[in-house]
Amino acid sequence: MFLRRAPNPELAGHPFRRTLPAHVLRPLPMFEPEVEAAIAALQLPEGVRSKPVDPKRITRQDVKDFLLAYCACFMAVSAFIF
Repeated sequence: MFLRRAPNPELAGHPFRRTLPAHVLRPLPMFEPEVEAAIAALQLPEGVRSKPVDPKRITRQDVKDFLLAYCACFMAVSAFIF
């Protein structure tokens, strides 16, 4: 049986990583193929995600959602500390 190892085992660092095959250590793609296809279908310029938020259009529901999330995080951290 043929055992494939990392291309440069000295750079692997940990003894367990030295035993891994080369395909495990290769870098992962930035996006999945279906996400790249969806981005290409929209034909948007790179880096465009959504319109910038206009601070004058913040609604009461936005403030409520923010305060709810803030209080929930504050309570969780407080419960963890004490």
